[in-house]
Amino acid sequence: MDRIEIARAADDRGELALARRGDVLELVVDGVFAMDSTQPSTERALARLALDRLAPARQTAALQAAGRASGPGLHVLVGGLGLGYTARTLLDDPAVAAIEVVELHPALVDWAHRGLLPQLADDDPRLTLTIGDVLDIVPARHGLDAVLLDVDNGPDFLVHQGNAAVYGSPFLAAAFGSLAPGGVLAIWSADRSPTLHRALTQLTGGCEEVLLEVARERRVFEYALYLVERPTG
Repeated sequence: MDRIEIARAADDRGELALARRGDVLELVVDGVFAMDSTQPSTERALARLALDRLAPARQTAALQAAGRASGPGLHVLVGGLGLGYTARTLLDDPAVAAIEVVELHPALVDWAHRGLLPQLADDDPRLTLTIGDVLDIVPARHGLDAVLLDVDNGPDFLVHQGNAAVYGSPFLAAAFGSLAPGGVLAIWSADRSPTLHRALTQLTGGCEEVLLEVARERRVFEYALYLVERPTG
């Protein structure tokens, strides 16, 4: 099947290419495959699992969204736009009142605004796309119900070496500190990472590792999600 390039752009962080193979949309960063639309289940799971752990707040927020109570609903920050599947999953939940997606590459945000990422084709006022680095933006945010980080392939297979700091203890502490009581920090990784698991456990006192198997092209890959919750007391 022919691969048709839809868009290409470069910035001081690297080069991005968006392409289509039949019905499959593909994102390549600096010549490295980042993701495609064939199997976005783990990107969706990043949102769903975080929302599940916010269950009591989510139920209250759903009532608020339905007009049966007053209040702001859930506020979520997502680090990394990708093809938009994590943000789409959040938008599909009526309990979510506001989503800020922080994306390093201006071109990817531009493609989303131009409708090249079908998951975000509709104009939802709850969604804000911010061009910037999570290392700078997350520490400036406070009172978030969830922070979801999918900015690279994980600490052990980086596309951008500068993203190594995202998985270091200082930034993890800042991300955890940006949460409201009962909030959830969730991190996506292309592989299991005992180092990340240990760092989060030492920081928060406990870290849940969720392993997800995905079949792609006759191979089975195991991805990992790491979740920690800020105590309510």
